[in-house]
Amino acid sequence: TIKGECIRPGTPLCLEDARRLVANYVGQYNNERLHSALGYVTPVDKLAGRDAEIFANRDSKLEAARAQRLGAKSRARAEASEHTVLM
Repeated sequence: TIKGECIRPGTPLCLEDARRLVANYVGQYNNERLHSALGYVTPVDKLAGRDAEIFANRDSKLEAARAQRLGAKSRARAEASEHTVLM
């Protein structure tokens, strides 16, 4: 909440100080903070319609990571089977 994350920790000493704290908080909240309800994108990105592009980019990175892990597991199994001693 704005009170718990902005006002109390910042402890404004005057009205101008409070306005500055709140303006910084709102800017960070809308432009930088990822929101779980929006699929972990910022409100600015959601409003600008960039969420679909962000999701597609994430999906392609996840798929590449999965393929890399699968390849590493396959190589490890192949190397293990080459070094297995049969008795």
